[in-house]
Amino acid sequence: MTALRKYLLAGIVALTPILVTVALIDWLIGLSDRTIALLPEQYQPEALLGINIPGLGIFLALFAIMIIGAVTSHFVGNQLMRLIDRIMGRIPLVRTVYSATRQLLEAIFSDHAAAFKEVVMVPFPNPESMVIGFVTGEGPIPVQGDDEVRLSVFIPSTPIPTTGWLLFVKASEVQHLNISIEEGMRLVLSGGMLPASVEENLEK
Repeated sequence: MTALRKYLLAGIVALTPILVTVALIDWLIGLSDRTIALLPEQYQPEALLGINIPGLGIFLALFAIMIIGAVTSHFVGNQLMRLIDRIMGRIPLVRTVYSATRQLLEAIFSDHAAAFKEVVMVPFPNPESMVIGFVTGEGPIPVQGDDEVRLSVFIPSTPIPTTGWLLFVKASEVQHLNISIEEGMRLVLSGGMLPASVEENLEK
């Protein structure tokens, strides 16, 4: 019975990611097709191209995202995004989620100094426990009588890292991890279920 249970669990672990991925792709294709169906009949791809292409909405959505990205990378797009930021910033509750999500994504995907620099562990919320964090900067905190250099560390919440805590930690209290930013974020999102590559790096 122990062997059968082991094989059953191994099968579930092997098949679940595949089934979830297939189900997600199927859902996205269905959603894109339903979205295109909302267009007037004469403007639907099937009428324009003469053939029905399942999942065409996904490619159209990706194309639209790329166009939006290109527009927002220039002056007019920047001004429009600033206007949207101001509007979102005036809506209670919405501004909290919007600003946190925007700042996190900018930190992850930015190539500038605002990007996460490395993955660390810091004592939080008490000295006996450690949490995963991402270093965002380094320098003395402008507090009278305290010129010690501290690291600014963002502690994301799990499993939704759009919110979290910002800590200013002494360098001596930080444990540096030999993993990439991507692996660190995956570690947070998975709730601590380590990929094999992360486990190997932590053991070094």
